[in-house]
Amino acid sequence: MKMNKLSRRVRGFFRHRQHPIKIISYTSKTMWLLLIPLVKYLIALRFDVRSWLVTNWVDIVAISAILGFAFLRWVFIYFEIDDKSITSHTGFFGLAATMVKFENVTTVSSHQGSLQRLFGATTLYIDTNARSVTKTDIQLVLPAKRAEHILRLITDESEQAVKYTFESKKRSLLAFSLFFSSTFSGVIIFAGILFETSRIVDRNIEIRLLNTAAGEISKFTEKIPMIIVYVALVIIGGWLLSFAANLMRYWHFCVTRHGGRLIVRSGIWTLRNDVMFQRDINYYDITRSLFMRVFRMCTVNVSCTGYGKRRSEIPTIAPITTDAEVGRTLKMLIPKVDCPEPTLITGKREITKFIWIPCMVFLCVPVIRQVFVLVFPRWVSEINILSFISSVPCVWLIIVKFFASFKTGIGFNDDCCVLDYCKMYTFHRLVVEKKKITRAAILQTWFQKRAGYCSIQICTENEKHKTHMVKHLPLDAAVSILRTNGLSV
Repeated sequence: MKMNKLSRRVRGFFRHRQHPIKIISYTSKTMWLLLIPLVKYLIALRFDVRSWLVTNWVDIVAISAILGFAFLRWVFIYFEIDDKSITSHTGFFGLAATMVKFENVTTVSSHQGSLQRLFGATTLYIDTNARSVTKTDIQLVLPAKRAEHILRLITDESEQAVKYTFESKKRSLLAFSLFFSSTFSGVIIFAGILFETSRIVDRNIEIRLLNTAAGEISKFTEKIPMIIVYVALVIIGGWLLSFAANLMRYWHFCVTRHGGRLIVRSGIWTLRNDVMFQRDINYYDITRSLFMRVFRMCTVNVSCTGYGKRRSEIPTIAPITTDAEVGRTLKMLIPKVDCPEPTLITGKREITKFIWIPCMVFLCVPVIRQVFVLVFPRWVSEINILSFISSVPCVWLIIVKFFASFKTGIGFNDDCCVLDYCKMYTFHRLVVEKKKITRAAILQTWFQKRAGYCSIQICTENEKHKTHMVKHLPLDAAVSILRTNGLSV
């Protein structure tokens, strides 16, 4: 009898704790830097444990203290759950409590990495519209079956509800990864890999790698300065890493509308399962680059607290689709939001207003080049190449803004508002329900005041302050369309 009671208590203890694998994440991120030399010493001493303990007792005590503190954190951090809410106890001795009612949940996600799959664990994220919480409201690493049980409790809905499924084609996902791979983020990952590898193996390993690669490339490009080869290597390596990461993140992408929920599944390395409620979607955003406009393709993103909140995630419900199919896809997934047509649109007269700033930036490049040539006369060829590279994004921005001058506008119907605008190199068509617009404002620069133009700023419901700007509209027409649709300015 006593054994049964003890067994129940032990099961109850573990039932309200996170998966033991979480202990590892509570340790210091740099603990492995202490483990590597300890293992080296043990091998060098031919597994003479006594000598090893005498020589490295300080490091062993430090690692034991780190592991002991991590274990205590795991013991004191626990959660409680019932039919209507979940409470997470965190902080010292579990004194800080976060309680979330299921009716207030906007998004619940379970993400399972490859290491977690080996141990049968998954990470559960629970988010609400609470603006006082900047990160995920509740984040728990749980056994996969326990996480699935909680997910079902939160998203409880009749299995008889209507189901519709959108699944991205593999060729389309390749194109999506091609268009949306970020060179900048890839370069950061690339540099991080080189740095961390050098700390383990050799401090100069990144220099050796780059020198070897650059030496091979220079055989075919003898006239190109070595600094340009280094820059190209880092950029290309970063882009390829970002491309591979996007493919692995969005491969097998599938979104299902089940009653009032959208269920998004994707991933190879990390399996993602995100569930959001349609009532909590703030708006959807059809985005395109200039290349995508030429090929009549687009991506559909949504704003829903918690979805796309993790690092390097895009809050998409259609990674890539065609202009011909996007209307049908949206009616299937978000049937309650009807997209109106823009009625106030810019045109030929506004071209100069869109392109003059990119043109000014472009004209600054030769001026800056001349300054650098005077300061560094020995680096003329390198400066010329770098100034040419700097001119390319400026010219591209001029082209993008030229096309944006014909595709910027705003429109309303009885329930919704549509905004067509361009932000840097990306075209957006944003559709939001009127009731989810928190603020509308008319903004004017000094130049716009003189010309009788303005920009319309629309703020939407979100966890964070989110604004959308439609620029270079006639002032009188902009004021009229906002007031006609009940938005005071």
